Amino acid sequence: MTAGFRYERKFLPSDLDLARALAVVHRHPSLFREVYPPRLVNNIYLDSPRLDNYHDHVNGTANRSKTRVRWYGHPRSLIENPALEQKIKRGTVSRKETHPLPSLRLEGETARSRLDETFRIASLPELLRSRLQHLQPSLFNCYRRHYFLSQDRRFRLTVDSDLRFEGIDGNTNVTGASASTALHPSGFVIIELKYSAENAGLADAVTNALPFRVTRCSKYILGIQCAVPA
Repeated sequence: MTAGFRYERKFLPSDLDLARALAVVHRHPSLFREVYPPRLVNNIYLDSPRLDNYHDHVNGTANRSKTRVRWYGHPRSLIENPALEQKIKRGTVSRKETHPLPSLRLEGETARSRLDETFRIASLPELLRSRLQHLQPSLFNCYRRHYFLSQDRRFRLTVDSDLRFEGIDGNTNVTGASASTALHPSGFVIIELKYSAENAGLADAVTNALPFRVTRCSKYILGIQCAVPA
């Protein structure tokens, strides 16, 4: 197993709103406890003009990646402490590479021009900087995340709700809170369980105690399908 890779299992609690989904997590025999205050997570995803990353995921390509700019808190014109993230998938495991970015202001110019300037002054590996030249903004999304950790600290669990999406491209302004966004159906919740390879043998007992179905569920894919015209 390559160092730094982990397993992720996602669940869609059918017909459960956030309050009832959280109640299930609190009753789990692994004694999950909340380890961080709930917060808003914001992402600008980057993809090729042909949406190659999107199609790789839809087609089930084993080795694939997603690139995004992530920040936390209410969307606003000045983004403080953003980070560039690459989510790298290798078969059934994945890892995340994170690079801090300088503060980013999205108002007044196109998303592409603002991001290009931010990437130019950021401290990034040259290979990554070269790859970014072939990518452009494809989606803005935002959701509220709850964070949990099992009592034995072997399993992390997140609960995401209030998903919002906005389709964008290189010539679009991203305004976040004031943008016209597509809201995913009310009550839609995504639960994600994350654990290292060394704990894979214990994972079935944890997942079997969650009365939800395991699914392939990517918020990037949901967002493209929900907010980007066919």
